[in-house]
Amino acid sequence: MKRLLILALLLPGSAFADCVLKNELQGQKHFVCQAPGASKSVHVLDLKGGFSETAYFHGYFLKKEIEAGVLKGVQVRTERAFSALDKKSQDQLLLIKKCVIDNYRASVSDEFKTGLKNLHRGLKDAGSQVSWGAFEESNYMVEFSIFADSMQRQMDESPRKGALKVFASCAPYFIGNTLAKPFKLLAQGLRSIKMGCTGISASASSSRDGALLHGRNFDTGLLGFYEPEQVIVINRQKNGTTSVGLGSAGLHYAGGISGINSHGLSVSLHELQTEGTQIRYDRGESDIAPYLLHSVLLKARNLNEAIAMIQTRKGFGAWTFFISDAKTDESASIELSGDTVVVARRAQNKFLGQSNHFLGGKTSQEGYEYSLNKTLETRARLAHVERTLNEDFGKIDAQWVINRLSGHTDELVGARSFGRTTTKLYTAATHVMQPGRMQWWMSVAETYPTNRSHFVGFRLLGPGQKAPVEILGTTKAWEDPTKPAWYDSMKYYIQAYLANEQDHSSIAGLDRTLALLETASATAAQDGVFEFPYEFMWARIKVLRAAKNIMSGQRDIAYTDLTEAQERLNTISARLGSGLHDYENFQLDLWRFRAETLKPQAKQSRAAQGAFRQEAQGLLQGLISKYPRQSELYDLQWSLGEEAQLYIVLDAEIRLGTVE
Repeated sequence: MKRLLILALLLPGSAFADCVLKNELQGQKHFVCQAPGASKSVHVLDLKGGFSETAYFHGYFLKKEIEAGVLKGVQVRTERAFSALDKKSQDQLLLIKKCVIDNYRASVSDEFKTGLKNLHRGLKDAGSQVSWGAFEESNYMVEFSIFADSMQRQMDESPRKGALKVFASCAPYFIGNTLAKPFKLLAQGLRSIKMGCTGISASASSSRDGALLHGRNFDTGLLGFYEPEQVIVINRQKNGTTSVGLGSAGLHYAGGISGINSHGLSVSLHELQTEGTQIRYDRGESDIAPYLLHSVLLKARNLNEAIAMIQTRKGFGAWTFFISDAKTDESASIELSGDTVVVARRAQNKFLGQSNHFLGGKTSQEGYEYSLNKTLETRARLAHVERTLNEDFGKIDAQWVINRLSGHTDELVGARSFGRTTTKLYTAATHVMQPGRMQWWMSVAETYPTNRSHFVGFRLLGPGQKAPVEILGTTKAWEDPTKPAWYDSMKYYIQAYLANEQDHSSIAGLDRTLALLETASATAAQDGVFEFPYEFMWARIKVLRAAKNIMSGQRDIAYTDLTEAQERLNTISARLGSGLHDYENFQLDLWRFRAETLKPQAKQSRAAQGAFRQEAQGLLQGLISKYPRQSELYDLQWSLGEEAQLYIVLDAEIRLGTVE
């Protein structure tokens, strides 16, 4: 199951042959590095100085990449989320967004704000037309998306509580019960800019060759914007600390994704949800989480200093700062819920896994997940990596971490393409770091899923070399050689996800998604694999297509859609039902009930409708007893009691990522 890294050690200087100097200004350098055999290159910014003083050169060197990259993706997703609202709700929520971001701006450090201004100045000097307002806002939107999610949950539970939270800092902007649904729509739209992510920290004691390893997947709805232009940001500071951040064009705080520094620290950031969001601190007293973690790399020399920085600065949203220290063979999971900071776990000479739910006592009281499958999948991912880390203790190496993060095992049901697996359909990058050796491996996104691409190994070199990094070689994640078509099918499911993100409103958009799902199913079938995500989401979208056809008066077409959807749902139940999780069997019954209910009365089977509803209600009651804090289950319980299902189907969110 292991692949050996292909070391580039054949000729003296071969480490530099694949890094080309593209730009140089005032001693600051931009390289493009590409490993032999890989079809994609990586930008490397070799910069002298800290964050704000070097940000200009990031903007100046990478204008074209930034204009098409992750910050544009944030703008596109934000505009799309607000466009789903009616004009009155849109105007009110835009005012609230402005107020909240004004408060963020008043709270963050001058160093962060100066860095943003310098990066934008570099962009403008390079000829960019990106406005300052759009650029600045994009850097705050990930925190605002957590706020919006928190608000929609609080508005559902207690509109008065939610209103008071915003009123405290945004007195002119009132929130009433009428904004509960708009906040829900906005939160759904903004989830596409969130950061999921599985993490692994394997101590030197657990590794094969005595080196601590820190790995992470970067899972984001910004797939298509983030991964095309990946950037390694090297900051060589006068204080002697050198940091390496692994990010994307425009994210000068690249260490806020993943990174290492010359003191043996490695870091990764993992997003969560909380009701405990904060809007404002005293001037300069806090920072957005990605920049705060990047500043840890620039300033902290050990794990204790890193923890102290986070405890002092606090934050706005819901995050886990996952940090390892190669010097002491330690790792820690530091959880932040607004102004609450908890060291949830800390281990030495052992290992830690990381996913996207709170584990600390105090933070867990404020944390939640927006759906049951999100609750299930974050816990399944954590259970899977910690079980396998324990089983292979003493055998862990970089290839092991790459294989684990690229894996397609659902801890609850076994082999799966996507859903509750460590790799997600929206995994944009995978990083595996060895901070004690200042080296790392990163996927270069030649294909989808991105972790089917080459992983390129890098080692940081000292100043004065011909290139800032040595390319160690390439490797790929292990795949089952008996199922090549199954792996190939996954790219079509990802393309279906991207098509759905682009257009899930029109019949033409739904048809594009359905066609890609059919291709995924047919490709997997070549290896004898019948994939629940492909089949269920096809049926799920068919029911939505029927609802839209009913609205447009195309009732005969709608009836055909409903019949085909039910047939597929019945096939899934017959072939896979005994091996599915209760929530999946509930979903099968739920959507069979909804499909039957949408049929013309003359063609409905009341017996079938009643049976599906009864089965769904029984399964749902069991799920509620196990997960009483999962508020979406109560919405589903209410919906099952309704006779009219048309508008419920039209309003239901399509989630190919979590298969719901």
